[in-house]
Amino acid sequence: MNDLLHSEIDSCKYLYLREIGEPRDNQLRVVVEEADASPFSESRKIAGVAFTELRPIESGENSRLFEIIWENYIAYDVMNESYARFDDYDVVQSGKLMKIYSRSHFLDYLTLASSASEGYPGPFMHYGLICLNHVVDVACPNPPTINILRPRPRPN
Repeated sequence: MNDLLHSEIDSCKYLYLREIGEPRDNQLRVVVEEADASPFSESRKIAGVAFTELRPIESGENSRLFEIIWENYIAYDVMNESYARFDDYDVVQSGKLMKIYSRSHFLDYLTLASSASEGYPGPFMHYGLICLNHVVDVACPNPPTINILRPRPRPN
C-alpha cells in the first residue's frame, strides 16, 4: 500500500462512501469521496426548534476521489454509521479515517465465525474506513492498492 496515499485519505476532514463492489470474485473495490463543511450556513426548524448557522457537509467537483482495491479479502462488512461502536477495546495501530486495527471486535468475530487464522491464510489485518453514514471493515492478508481518481485541483 502506498503510505503517502493512505495519509492523503487520512488528511480529509470527512469521507462519503460512493461505491463498493467486487470487480471479480473475492476482490473488493471501494470508492470514497472527500467531504467538508460548506462555507455557506443555513437555518432549519426541526420539531419547532430553530437551528441557525448550520453548515452542511458536502462533496463537490473539487473534492478528492479515492479508489481502494483489496486484491483478496477474508471478510468485509458495511455498517450504518449510526450503529457503529467505537470503544477502548479496539486498538488502532494507525490511521484516522482509514484505520488499521491490531485488535478489534471485528477480528474477534472472524475468529469465531471463520477458519481464518495466523496459520491460514497467514497473518492478516483489519482495515476500517470511517465514512459519513457508513463504516466499512475489511479483513485481508495484504494491504490494498490506493489510487486517486480525482485529485485536488491545483491553484491557478
